Amino acid sequence: MVARKDSHTPLKRNLSLFSMVMAVITSTIGSGWLFAPYFAAQLAGPASLLSWGLAGVMAYALALVFAELGALVSSSGSLAQIPLLSHGRLSGFIGGWSAWIAYVTLPSIEVMATMDYLSSTFPVLTQHSDGEQVLSATGLGLSVALLAAFAWINLAGVVWLARWINGLTLWKLLIPVLASVTLMFTAAHWQNLSPFLPAAIEDSSGVLRAMSAGGILFSLLGFRTAMDLAGEAKDPQRTVPLAMALGLGISLAIYLLLQLAFLVAVPPEQLGAGWNRIFFEGHGGPLVAIAAGLGLTWVISLLIIDAAVSPSATSMAYMGAAARVNWMMGRSALLPAVFGRTNRAGVPSVAVLSSLVVGVVMLLLPGGWSGAVSFLTAALIIALSMGPVCLWALRRQLPQRHRPYRLPFSRTWCVVSFVMGSWAAFWNGWDTLLFAVLAIVLPSLIFLYVEWRRGRPVQFWSGAWWFAYLGGLCIVAGLFGDDRPFMLPLAWQLTVVGAFAVVIFPFAVRSRLDCVAPEAALMMDTDARPAHDA
Repeated sequence: MVARKDSHTPLKRNLSLFSMVMAVITSTIGSGWLFAPYFAAQLAGPASLLSWGLAGVMAYALALVFAELGALVSSSGSLAQIPLLSHGRLSGFIGGWSAWIAYVTLPSIEVMATMDYLSSTFPVLTQHSDGEQVLSATGLGLSVALLAAFAWINLAGVVWLARWINGLTLWKLLIPVLASVTLMFTAAHWQNLSPFLPAAIEDSSGVLRAMSAGGILFSLLGFRTAMDLAGEAKDPQRTVPLAMALGLGISLAIYLLLQLAFLVAVPPEQLGAGWNRIFFEGHGGPLVAIAAGLGLTWVISLLIIDAAVSPSATSMAYMGAAARVNWMMGRSALLPAVFGRTNRAGVPSVAVLSSLVVGVVMLLLPGGWSGAVSFLTAALIIALSMGPVCLWALRRQLPQRHRPYRLPFSRTWCVVSFVMGSWAAFWNGWDTLLFAVLAIVLPSLIFLYVEWRRGRPVQFWSGAWWFAYLGGLCIVAGLFGDDRPFMLPLAWQLTVVGAFAVVIFPFAVRSRLDCVAPEAALMMDTDARPAHDA
């Protein structure tokens, strides 16, 4: 057994259902509401409303899977613990690492989005370099200060974090709704919605690309924050599933309203060359540009303020989530033991500080919001793809364990959600998918080598399905994706990726351990008894 005893202050269960719902909403409504409607409209036009609907179905399908897992494994950082429990240490590392690299990058992206919007009022925050708007020295310094402040709030304890998130999220709920209604009825260019599928979009692939590159899935995958904070929730078996469902539903409704408002607020003269040609420059963000064109100075002021509030709350939530995944990996001996330490407030302090350091480094890297979001979406989808596999594996490994929420028609639902997740990863495109896979696989190979040198078991064959799955996705995307050598029509792309996922799923489930991993089982207060087929 490789699990480490925790001699430090345990995490404290102080989060109510309200706080958990607020955490889900604040993880979902961040910089996505400031940029996603614009990028989605570029890619899909009025059909971006359909993109939001389809993404909502996908997110809900995954949320139902994780509702059972979250009630079963109510530990903070459980995205690392769940694959460790069912498939062993290699699988736990890959699942945890893929979640962590996405989580730890997001606060930096949110802060950069804040600087972008604030630059319309404070131009000193950004500068142009090689035709691209980047952070100036002042903007970089302020960004680092913001990340440090978010880390300090996290270190103060989960109660402090919840108070900040609760207050900021109530603001975040009000401003998008108010801005949407105002833009919608002030501009009221309802003719923009016709035709629903613009001629500039050759086929429905724009609807699918909007879900990944447009930032839609990126925005809606915040439901899993309830999983990462489960170890600090009151009555987690009830709270976690409810928080995911309520938070996702409220967020999706707000995003649909916001997308509709953006579509009818765009000046018709901008659409002469099609939706894919709309462009707003020099106004600190697309929504600010539209509000300025309508003379809505008070809306501009609200947007500028919210550009600081919304991403800030999301950054705090994700910095905490990243730290808890890191903490779980440290406690499970998937990372050095120092990451499993907590301070007197019961906060994984070393993990929070490491997230801060990585976040500061990320501020120095080039790349726009849309490209970074595509990478994050790919990494998150890969992390979440283990959910359906682990749920069905744990049904067989722990058939007698009480499940406060039990997913009906679980076998069918798991296969369907696994296929949907594979589609979502594929839609990110070959370049983005390859980058995300390399960012996951290369550290995993280092982990394998280090553990082999130390003589520690890693349950390689139980985790080998990850390599088959990720490698297969890259091959399919590299051969048959858009602009690839053997590019297939959309229907055939969906068929090929779906068939591949259907083949991999039973292989991944059968690769499970004979019994749940003892080091993970100890942390969920269960026995590592041999499993019986169910």
